[in-house]
Amino acid sequence: MEQKTIGKFITALRKANGMTQKDLADQLNVSDKTVSRWERDEGAPDLAMIPVIAEIFGVTCDELLRGERKSPAERKLMSEQEQDYEEQEFTVKGEKQKQRLLKLTLSQYQNRTYIAMGISVVGIIVALICNLAFLKAVLGFLLGTVFFAASIVCQAIFINRSFLSVEDAGLEEQGLSRFKRSVIGLAQKSFGLTIAFLGFTFPWISMDAYVGLNADSMLLYGALSMVAFLMAYAVVLYFVNDSLLKKEVYSLSEKETVIYRHNHKLKARCTAGFLIVVAITFIVHQAMTTIWGPFSIMERTTFHDYESFIAFMEQDIPAEPYEHFSGGTTAVERPIPQEVPGTATYYDQYGNEITEEEARHRTLEDANGNVVCEYQDRNESIISMQYSPKDGTVLPITVSTQADLNEARQLASVRHMIFAGVYMIEVLAVLLVYFKLRKK
Repeated sequence: MEQKTIGKFITALRKANGMTQKDLADQLNVSDKTVSRWERDEGAPDLAMIPVIAEIFGVTCDELLRGERKSPAERKLMSEQEQDYEEQEFTVKGEKQKQRLLKLTLSQYQNRTYIAMGISVVGIIVALICNLAFLKAVLGFLLGTVFFAASIVCQAIFINRSFLSVEDAGLEEQGLSRFKRSVIGLAQKSFGLTIAFLGFTFPWISMDAYVGLNADSMLLYGALSMVAFLMAYAVVLYFVNDSLLKKEVYSLSEKETVIYRHNHKLKARCTAGFLIVVAITFIVHQAMTTIWGPFSIMERTTFHDYESFIAFMEQDIPAEPYEHFSGGTTAVERPIPQEVPGTATYYDQYGNEITEEEARHRTLEDANGNVVCEYQDRNESIISMQYSPKDGTVLPITVSTQADLNEARQLASVRHMIFAGVYMIEVLAVLLVYFKLRKK
């Protein structure tokens, strides 16, 4: 029989057995269009199907992969030496076909991996739109997480499908091991991208339902959270890869094993050193935040006479815009409709309607209960007032406004940013040490 490609050989075998493309497709549980593509050499069967097709047509896998077979009469005429030579040549050609199909299977898996990664990219885009355009950080995180979960599930399905496609395909152990390592390596990169996106959006979950994280804080705290998630993912991979080797999912050569063990131990030492340094930095960071928090460093106005205090409190100053902070993270809130001035109704403690002047009337008493100061509380920017009643006076009086607190929080935010930079430098330092000392 004239040597043919796999597709032409399948066509010849199918016709010789009186089968249509649909008949063969039904037996293989594929579509007739798939069989048609094989026969036109626009694709090739998965390696897992080679033994099944060979069994249907009564040929060997090598014959199917080579695209030809010898007749019994021809084999009888061959000398024993010639037959041995033919069988060796036959096997070499079959192995080449297996390697070609193995590369094709890996290429198909790569394309599917890009699909899974694309789902994660769509997820981060949707999350960013929800946060920046609609000011709904929590909704952005939840929608993004749905896409991230879908990406992980798809990737897991693709891994399982690629492994099944080479099962029982008669591949030599070394080639099969390389294939599995390539598949696992690509999967870990895909999972890593998804974990990075999940970590970037994770700080959004601490926001209120109708609050959006501003761009600066989103980038800063998103980057820190992303690094933390990737570090945790690296630790997980450390144990997963070790477990895969112990379970012989794939194997390494003697030289590769030496390199792997060296890098494995180096990762453990670098991780331990990194955790110690980060723990020290974190303790210092938290101590400074506790001791010099916004209320500690906030500037205040102190009055030493009643006249200036009364003048300040009776100014018609509206409430300052409130800047939402969460651990130093600023956010943008949805504007809330304000009441129309002059439309409020005031009541006393007994439920009787009173005037605005009566409602805003305030007094300060000394240690003996004597009124030493009276004023109209019209300054709505005040958030706190501190004084100590003494005999005949309550001076000095210290007042804090929302603007003072906002400035203090911004200053505290700068400190957080500095420490964020320190964390990033520590991460980069550890990575540089690792890549400098690792063996290739």
